[in-house]
Amino acid sequence: MHIPTSSLKTVPLIPLALVCLLFISLPVSAARHVRAIFILAPDQTVEKAVLCGGGLQIEIELPRRNLSPAMEVPSGDLLLAVLPKALAAGQQVPDGVPTVKIPEAWTRCLLLFFPDPANKLFPVRVMPVNASMADFPKGHTLIYNVSQASIRAKFGDRLVTVRSGACGMLKPPISKFGDYPVAIDCTFGGDPKPTAICRSSWQNDPDARQILFVTDMPGNKVPRVWGILDRQEE
Repeated sequence: MHIPTSSLKTVPLIPLALVCLLFISLPVSAARHVRAIFILAPDQTVEKAVLCGGGLQIEIELPRRNLSPAMEVPSGDLLLAVLPKALAAGQQVPDGVPTVKIPEAWTRCLLLFFPDPANKLFPVRVMPVNASMADFPKGHTLIYNVSQASIRAKFGDRLVTVRSGACGMLKPPISKFGDYPVAIDCTFGGDPKPTAICRSSWQNDPDARQILFVTDMPGNKVPRVWGILDRQEE
């Protein structure tokens, strides 16, 4: 369970004002693809979304506790509209729907969906994550802190601090398959004394990437930490 991200260069994007006519579902074996997860999804919400752009409509699942099956996206710099359902033939993308940018250099992308009640067309906000193997290698951990607290953690001998609303990346705490100790604390503004979240032993898998999420818990000041493993065939 683990995160800092580096800044990414932006590049010119394909115009979004396109009529989306084709509806496709492409295989996991594609060289350039996306997966998605819905973080902090409300109890009653959509189970899928449609990515629209470049003359295509791609339906993607929005699971809550795991990553969706991988879906292929076109090459090049993409600006995709995120829709609750597919457009009818000849229907234009409505103004104000959520959009997501995927640079050409990203060979693999994770889409993090969050609730956004302010958007009446589709109440979601989407954060793209560069999951290309060169940028998110096997054995590494990404940590996304969407809680109100700052996180201080020790994975094996590696230390990481992730403030509220930030993310970070951690190298493997050990080089092989095996267990390592984990200690995760949180701190709140104005209260420098740390509060323990986790004291445990985790298992390192050199062939998987780990994605950790730190989220607030209703009725509890201390956030929770949970994670998923992300595997990819070479």
